[in-house]
Amino acid sequence: MSDHPELEKQRGSRKGRLAPERREELIAAFQEVRERVQAAGPEEPSPVLSQGWVDRRRLVLVDLILTLCEEVMRGETLGARELAERLHPVLTAAQELAPGYSLGKAAALVLAALEEGEPGLEVD
Repeated sequence: MSDHPELEKQRGSRKGRLAPERREELIAAFQEVRERVQAAGPEEPSPVLSQGWVDRRRLVLVDLILTLCEEVMRGETLGARELAERLHPVLTAAQELAPGYSLGKAAALVLAALEEGEPGLEVD
């Protein structure tokens, strides 16, 4: 039983939650894919906007997303500020690959939210 019964009541029963062994399997899968993504990067530098540059940026984006997925799956309490800090580089990398969309604006909004957010707020 928790020291915070009001939080337990909000969360509901543990029934239907992700089993710890499934969580570990998913984390291991994310780690394996991240290792493959990091090993797949082109070794030679590429001119900006060349296919090699695009491939490298895609791999960076995938790596950032997998890192975020891994942290979220760990099930540790992730502060709202930490979550926003991790979303910003994902949006920035995505903006480079999709410049016609407002991902840069979304990244700027995340930064603005960091300045006005509640530092102690947590996402569980």
